[in-house]
Amino acid sequence: MMGLRTLKPSDGFSDLAPGLGLLPMIGGRMDRRSVSQDAVSSPGQVRAKVVLSNSGPEGTIFYDVHIFYSVWYGNPLMDGKYMHWDHVLVPHWDPKIAASYPKGRHMPPEDIGSSFYPELGPYSSRDPDVLESHMEQIGAAAAGVLVLSWYPPGLADDNGEPTEDLVPAVLDAAHRHNLKAARKDEDISN
Repeated sequence: MMGLRTLKPSDGFSDLAPGLGLLPMIGGRMDRRSVSQDAVSSPGQVRAKVVLSNSGPEGTIFYDVHIFYSVWYGNPLMDGKYMHWDHVLVPHWDPKIAASYPKGRHMPPEDIGSSFYPELGPYSSRDPDVLESHMEQIGAAAAGVLVLSWYPPGLADDNGEPTEDLVPAVLDAAHRHNLKAARKDEDISN
């Protein structure tokens, strides 16, 4: 098994929303209140207006920053089996190269098919403590909108089971953490 790294906010990530540190007029010195300021990207270039909005005077959440969130993960403790952690090994697009790689499925809990290992381990999306922790982490990342991956009732992808019963709990948790919610409809055509 290759070494996996667990990333968390305490690892020294910037407290700015992702990408904002790249903007010289904002990075490192923003007081995190709503900001509207003119900036010039370079001499002779068009003037651009940078507008950041957030949830309040302390600016702990930016509603311009969205996090995509999926509730299709499962583990034996909560769901009786692993879901999505044990997906099929994705083959290389070139058949000649693909032939030299293993076939089959990932084998949790050690092999979850990711370069990063979740701090909570291969969790279940049905675990209320996990849901609460995720909402806290999203808020700590300064993201203000949770974009929930959604399948119509009774449908799921090949690696999971229907999750429509989890939607109310996710929306309630998002609300408790002052997060807005949006829906991303998953492709069910295949």
